Amino acid sequence: MGLAASQARWVALAARKSNVEYEGQQINQARTALANQSSELWNQLYAMEVPTAPSTSEFTSTQYTFENGDTTQTITDIQSAEYTDADGINYNSYITYSTKISEYKGIRNTNSNPQVQYVAPAGETEGYYMVGTKKLSCLNTVDKTDTSKESSWGTYSAALDQIAQDWPDTQLAKDWLDYKNNGNEAVLDNIYLWTDNNNKVNFVSKTSSTNDSLEACRQDATQALHSYYADYQTTNKEISKYGVIEYDSSGRATSLQLEGSSVVYSLKASSVTDENAYNDAMNQYNYEQQLYEKKVQDINARTEQIQTEDRTLELRLKALDTEQNALQTEMDAVHKIISKNIESTFKTFES
Repeated sequence: MGLAASQARWVALAARKSNVEYEGQQINQARTALANQSSELWNQLYAMEVPTAPSTSEFTSTQYTFENGDTTQTITDIQSAEYTDADGINYNSYITYSTKISEYKGIRNTNSNPQVQYVAPAGETEGYYMVGTKKLSCLNTVDKTDTSKESSWGTYSAALDQIAQDWPDTQLAKDWLDYKNNGNEAVLDNIYLWTDNNNKVNFVSKTSSTNDSLEACRQDATQALHSYYADYQTTNKEISKYGVIEYDSSGRATSLQLEGSSVVYSLKASSVTDENAYNDAMNQYNYEQQLYEKKVQDINARTEQIQTEDRTLELRLKALDTEQNALQTEMDAVHKIISKNIESTFKTFES
């Protein structure tokens, strides 16, 4: 190989080697960027808070009850207090307890299939309404002269008073109050009643501005009929009072004396779990757990993708390293040829 050709070959090999080295640098920079991305993903993973399942103990509290006659009273709140009444009794607590009471209330029935009929007068028999198999009576036909509590009128009046109090916007209430306040007996013709299978006296309006009256349901069988009756209902009522509470050595309340009473009640303690709150917390935990697992899966998937890209770059870098070694070997060989050519040329001129 001539000197010029050898030099041209060496220049080409040097240029190629330079390109290989530059590409290797680019690959190393790309691998460094991938390593930074992988590190960031791991930092995100380590920073994530693993959801913790709720424990029933977190939603379990000690509940105190005491017996007042045949009724069990449940204490819902105990607060520390310092109070002295007129008799000089010092109270150390302010408690709230729930007790069952019986109240006379107006109650509404909704009959979605009332089957209202009107039977027309026949001979001496006056017309009347039917609700299903029950025959209705008009309130205006009831003897109003007997006002004793045991009489029908007295019973009906008490029931209608309560219904009007609890359901003041109904036609029934408006008609009854018109009679009570204004003495308008004509409105009693619009009030009908019957005794249902539960022995409750139901009251209903013949006509009304709403679509749930007898006439409305008779003309349209798809209408629902609202009737009303009065009865005693047992409900829970919360009462708050000062009290003297005694505690044992473990801190558990053992007895209670309420303000205004000399009776000392024994307190019964039991553990009560708020199931609704626990279930809500468990649902929240399941939701957070799913989010956590989804984020972990996303991080793992991205990490795997980075590792795949890095392995590809690593293989390319090894190929470049092999190529660089081959180029260096060939350059060394060409360099020797050039050196020999130069040496032989200068020897020629020396001779």
